[in-house]
Amino acid sequence: MRPRRRRERGIALLLVLWIFMILGVLALDFARYMRDDAMAAINLADETRGYYLALAGMNRAIYDAERTRDQGNETATGTDATGQKTPHGLDTGDQDPVLVPPDGEWHEGGFAGGRWSVRMTDEGSRIPINKVDFDVLKPVITNLVQAHIALGRRLGGGMDRRTAGRVDTVVDSILDWRDRGNEVRPHGAESEYYLKRRVPYHAKNAFFDSPEELLLVRGVTPELYYGQDGVPGLRDVFSVYGATLNVGTATAAVFQALLGIDQAAAEDLVAQRTDGVPILDLVKAQLNTAGQPTLANLLAPDATPRIVRIQARADMSETHNRSRVEAVVNLGGGDQSEGTRILRWLDRAPWEGIPPGAPSTSLGDDT
Repeated sequence: MRPRRRRERGIALLLVLWIFMILGVLALDFARYMRDDAMAAINLADETRGYYLALAGMNRAIYDAERTRDQGNETATGTDATGQKTPHGLDTGDQDPVLVPPDGEWHEGGFAGGRWSVRMTDEGSRIPINKVDFDVLKPVITNLVQAHIALGRRLGGGMDRRTAGRVDTVVDSILDWRDRGNEVRPHGAESEYYLKRRVPYHAKNAFFDSPEELLLVRGVTPELYYGQDGVPGLRDVFSVYGATLNVGTATAAVFQALLGIDQAAAEDLVAQRTDGVPILDLVKAQLNTAGQPTLANLLAPDATPRIVRIQARADMSETHNRSRVEAVVNLGGGDQSEGTRILRWLDRAPWEGIPPGAPSTSLGDDT
C-alpha cells in the first residue's frame, strides 16, 4: 500500500492548480463580458446623444427656413446681425442670425454642449427625373457614363458602340419604369425582364418616389448611382421633385452632368455664381453651342427654394457613433397658410457611398 501512496503524492497540488486555472479563465471571460456591456452602454449613450443633437440641427434648419419664408424677401440681398450675407436678403435685425441657409454647404452649431452639422439643399438644384423626356435624359446619362468609363481608363475619349448601347439601355429603361404603359422601348425593360432576376419584381410604371428606385432600373449599377472619385452619380444629379432646374442653386455635380465638364470646371462655375456673376445666360449659351437647346429650356432663374433636402449629423468624437437624420421638406412657398410639411423622413440616414458588399458591375455590361 505504501508504494501506491507514494505515487499519489502531489495530486492535491495539481487539483488546486487546475481549479485556479478554471477560475482564472472564468474571471477573464466575465471581465470581458463586463467590458463589452460597459462599451455597449457607452456607445448607446453616445449614439442617442448624437441622434438628438442631429435632430436639434434639423430643427434649427427648419426654423431658419421658416423665418426666411416669413420675411418674404425673395430677391433682395441683405446681411444678418453679424454683418454677413443671408440667403435672399433676410434682414434678421436683432434676431438670431441664419445658421443654415439653403446653399448646399455644411454649417455647424451647438446644442446642450455638443456640436451638430447641417446641410440644406434645394431640390430644385437637381434635374427633375419625373418631368424630363428622352432629349434631356440622353445627353445627361451620356455625360455621366462617359465620365465613369473614362475614370476607369476603358474609354479613349470617343463614344464606342458598346458605350452608346449602355446609355440607350439606361435611358430607355428609366422611361419604361416611369411610364404607365407596358410597351417596351428598343433598349428598355418592363416587368417581363425584371421578373427573371434573382429577386423578381415588377416594373413600377409610375413616377419615381425616391432616387433610390433608380437602383432597380435595368443598366443602373451602384457605381453609376452613387458616383466615384469626383464623378457624380445619378443620386447627385436627379430629384423626384419639381419641374425645372434652378440655376441659382444647382450644384457642381449637376453642372458636370449637364455640360459634360470635369469637376474643376463645374466648381469654377459655382464659384463665379457665388461671386455674383449671372450664369443663367452663360450656361444656356454653352448648351446651345453644344446643340442641346432642350437642356437650355429646362433651366429656370434663381428663386427661393420651396422643397429642400436637409441632412443633419452630430459631430461626435467617434465616427461610428455619428448619428444622421435626413428629411425632404416642403417649406410652403409664398402661401404661408400651407405651412411646412415633411415629405420624406430618413431616421438614421443611409450610407453616403457605395454600401459595403454592393455588387460591382462593369459600366460596359448590361445588367
